[in-house]
Amino acid sequence: MLTKTILPAQMWSTLQESRIPSNFSSSYLLLLSALDKGWRIEESELVPSWDQHGVVYLVNLHLDTLGLNQQLILPQNPLIVDLLQDHCSKIKH
Repeated sequence: MLTKTILPAQMWSTLQESRIPSNFSSSYLLLLSALDKGWRIEESELVPSWDQHGVVYLVNLHLDTLGLNQQLILPQNPLIVDLLQDHCSKIKH
């Protein structure tokens, strides 16, 4: 008998399924989807981007029910800054 049931809707891979077209970035929609499915933001940090011509947010997400962790890279923009301030107590600059 299974002692733990994994709900497919909570798995990280299901959050990355295709979405409807939108004016929002796909990473922003992925973060919204993760929060909606029970993931929580543990920490976010403003880091230099890979091309060194700006900065991005490195966000650590955690799913308590399964003990899973995931990192997400998000561009710096006002929508993401507002969302991180609402859902994250640890924002490193």
